[in-house]
Amino acid sequence: RFREYSPEQLYAETRIDELYFIATNGGVTFGGGEPCLRQQFIREFRELCGPAWQLNLETSLNVPTSNIKTLLPVVNALIIDIKDMNPDIYRDYTGQSNALVLENLRLIAETGRQSDCIVRIPLIPGYNTDTDRENSRKALEALGFTRFDLFTYQIRKH
Repeated sequence: RFREYSPEQLYAETRIDELYFIATNGGVTFGGGEPCLRQQFIREFRELCGPAWQLNLETSLNVPTSNIKTLLPVVNALIIDIKDMNPDIYRDYTGQSNALVLENLRLIAETGRQSDCIVRIPLIPGYNTDTDRENSRKALEALGFTRFDLFTYQIRKH
C-alpha cells in the first residue's frame, strides 16, 4: 500500500537531511510512474525547500510540453528514459507514439538545458539493435545532448 504525501508532508520528512543535501549537492529525485504529470506538486515542493536542494526528474518525457515548460525552471536535472528515438521501435515497445518525447527534447534543447540531462538509451532485446541505439545517440547529439547512459534491458520470461 502506498502512502500519499502533500508537498508539505514530503518536505517535513526530507528536510531532516537538509544540511547533508547542501553539503553534498544532494536532494530529491522524483521518479515514476511519471513525475512530470505531477508538476504542481513538484513546483510547490521547490517553493518549500528553496533553491539549495538538487531536484531531479526521472522521466520518459511522454507528457504534454506545457508540463515540461512548467518544470524546467524548477528542477536541476533530468534523467530521461528515451527507449528509442525511432518512432516505430518506440511504438512497438511502448504501444504509444513518441511525438511528445521528441517535442520535449526539442524544447529542452531550445532552452539550452541539454547538459542538465542524462539520456538513457537501452538496448531492448527483440525491439532494437546496437545500430538503432547508435542512431538514437546521433540524433540526440544533433540536438546538443552529450550525456548518455547505454545499457541493456533484462527481459524476464514468465
